[in-house]
Amino acid sequence: MTNKRIKRKSTYKQMAFETAVRNPERYKRLLTSILSYINKTLNDDTLLQVVSSMYLNGIVSSNKIEIDESSTLENIADKVILVNSSRKADGGFPQGYQSRFWTYVRTLSEMGFVLAQYQQTLKFSTIALKLINNEIDEQEAFSIQATKYNRCSPYRNVSNDFNYFNFILKVLKQKERISYEQFIVSTFSNDGNVLEFLKVINENTFGDSSEVEAFLRTKYGTNLKPQTILRDYPDVILRLLIITGFVSIQYRGKVFIHRNIANDDYINDLLSINIELTDEEKENPSLHFAKLETYNEHLLEIVYKYRKEIIEQDGFEYVQKVAEIIKLYELDEEKIVEGINYIGTSKNIIPAFKYIAEPLKLEFYLSLILALKYGNEFAIRPNYKADYIGLPISHAPGNTGDIEVYSKKLYWLIEVTLIRNKTQQLNNETTSVIRHFIEDNKLNDYLSKYLSFVAPVIHQDTKEFFDYAIVRHKIKDQSFNLKPYSINEFVEITQVSKNFEDMKNYTKNVIADFRNNLS
Repeated sequence: MTNKRIKRKSTYKQMAFETAVRNPERYKRLLTSILSYINKTLNDDTLLQVVSSMYLNGIVSSNKIEIDESSTLENIADKVILVNSSRKADGGFPQGYQSRFWTYVRTLSEMGFVLAQYQQTLKFSTIALKLINNEIDEQEAFSIQATKYNRCSPYRNVSNDFNYFNFILKVLKQKERISYEQFIVSTFSNDGNVLEFLKVINENTFGDSSEVEAFLRTKYGTNLKPQTILRDYPDVILRLLIITGFVSIQYRGKVFIHRNIANDDYINDLLSINIELTDEEKENPSLHFAKLETYNEHLLEIVYKYRKEIIEQDGFEYVQKVAEIIKLYELDEEKIVEGINYIGTSKNIIPAFKYIAEPLKLEFYLSLILALKYGNEFAIRPNYKADYIGLPISHAPGNTGDIEVYSKKLYWLIEVTLIRNKTQQLNNETTSVIRHFIEDNKLNDYLSKYLSFVAPVIHQDTKEFFDYAIVRHKIKDQSFNLKPYSINEFVEITQVSKNFEDMKNYTKNVIADFRNNLS
């Protein structure tokens, strides 16, 4: 039994979210990995299972816990306990693996996706369940929850009592753009007063981070480390802002944040919803969670209202936007390939691309090079959600392919993943790829059909799955040309524009090998 926490007197603090999960797109995988524990009491035994499953699913990793095909919840449990033994108690969860769990669900709790309290039943919100079931996508889910968000909540003992997302959007309605340095200052707003903040940034120049730091320490008396106040906290907030579709990032010698004007009407409708929490609801997690759930119906109506049907012209419109992006950021084939090679590292060839999630960045760069090589001949349509200039915001809605290339007679689907783990790649990225391709009724309209699967490495089990798919669908008279590629292999074949020939040859060889083995 834990001691009851003594609540300290609240003070004004910098806007912050948990920095352990910098890329908000990871939260869908996390929610999916813990879904089986819904409605179960989060006691020590359950939490050990939950945290162990997070290691098994690659949500959390440690070089002291090796995960392979033989790993189970039971045989890694002792290592999970040991590795997390020094973690301090946090959020009402005891020291150890229990508080490790809280690290990964704190932001989800703050934003109302889940209700997760120690020794209490784990609950998922309607929005979380719809996200997991692919009824809504990440952009829709996070924009809904951001609309409900309030700084003063059961999870933040702060005097700041307003919706930061609402505040920054109102700022961007008054000002075309703000610099990253001005954005940092916005995270220190005490009450979300838009006019006061505009006065501050109009009267002060923030040429670099040292000037911002000096200003913040003088005006707000913050004593946190420079890295925390200037990078860690603002970066996580900005990534959440981007995935909501509320803002667009551009680079003009420095990073600038713009309102995503493509979503203006959508944003205005969301802002028109008046979210009110009582003092008790700001103190009690259960009441807080229940109150946020009451706004779902109205907010979902707005989401459904602004969904756009994918139309055939989109592919050609993307090629036009690509030309603008290439010109704006001075990109060429060599630079795009360099960007692909840096995925998974801390280096970015374009600072504005830093905030694109890594898996999404791979889709983006591959779409760019495809448009360069094939844009004059085919329509190129990546299905990720993008801002008004074409930069990615979030992944494609569920059950939708990643990148489509097509003409009147040809259809080519490219499915992309950054998953390296053999088991995860086979379980999560194979049947869904074939389903996206085969179950798409549009396939009947094309004479030539192609499918590429692209991953950092193609494991033998994955290769055999796709080889079997070629033969199985050939027998069913659903013939198409398919090949699984490593990222490097796909880029190399695209650079010489030999993709279709290469997929044909691979498919022909697989069928020939199958016939030879039969005979």
